[in-house]
Amino acid sequence: MGLTFRTFFICLVCYCSRLSAIGTQFLVFPLDAHDLAMGSHVAFGGSSSVNPALIESSKLGPSLYFNSGQWYGDIRTSSVNYIHKIGKYNNRIFLRQAGITDLEFREDSPSDDPKTTFAAYGFSIGSGVSYKTSIGQIGATIRALYFTIYDQHSTGLTVDLGYSNIFENGWGMGISLLNLGTVSKFYHEKPRLPNRILAGVSKELLLLKSINNRLYITSEFSSLHDAWKIKIGNHAQWKQLRFLAGLSTTKHSSSLSFGSGFVYGRFGVTYAIRLGSQDIGVPQTLSISFQLP
Repeated sequence: MGLTFRTFFICLVCYCSRLSAIGTQFLVFPLDAHDLAMGSHVAFGGSSSVNPALIESSKLGPSLYFNSGQWYGDIRTSSVNYIHKIGKYNNRIFLRQAGITDLEFREDSPSDDPKTTFAAYGFSIGSGVSYKTSIGQIGATIRALYFTIYDQHSTGLTVDLGYSNIFENGWGMGISLLNLGTVSKFYHEKPRLPNRILAGVSKELLLLKSINNRLYITSEFSSLHDAWKIKIGNHAQWKQLRFLAGLSTTKHSSSLSFGSGFVYGRFGVTYAIRLGSQDIGVPQTLSISFQLP
């Protein structure tokens, strides 16, 4: 039985990779509702999860973020982020997990009932900093990784590097290198990290005086998919209300995403959903933010 299980695990890892499931692939999942709705963008106003140079603490004080959602294939995701100021540095501390339960194991012979069920999880914990220089904002993030399926596990360490700048004409730009590092072997094989290169721009568009609007365009290359992805996103804010939308396309698939939310004092809520050409689930995420005193 032990040999059968281990053979099955190798097959499962390959299967999960194709579904963007647990394993190193969880490092490319959108972190929060903003990322899911607009796409993860590296230019000014984008996401610090894909560009550590965008880590920015609020003038009101430290910020606390809670995110909970569902990815393709019934994978559950959650994360906690804390952003604050340390002297001249902006600091982000985070804990993130993705998991799927009730995976069924069957032997080679057909059976209505599985022999057993088990779970697969991925965890990361880390910290990042950003610092403003005379030529723009620079940042770096370091994270520890842990993946497990049944009695097999792998650990690792990765680093992200990023740069961002904003210009007087309302244009912003950013570039980042993500998931540079190493992981230990998972059973017989060493999992591949999703090394990513992202570059993008953003532009403030004043459609109406009462609406703050910014458009984002980002191109991304991932070593796991060996393909380019183009992402377009838009963030509009009218008073306390936010409206978000995004389009993502590769040579394999395309998706549309939407989100909305509000800010009331020190409290904020955003919900996002993605609709795509892949018939393996509907990703959605709820994000809650608090401005601490």
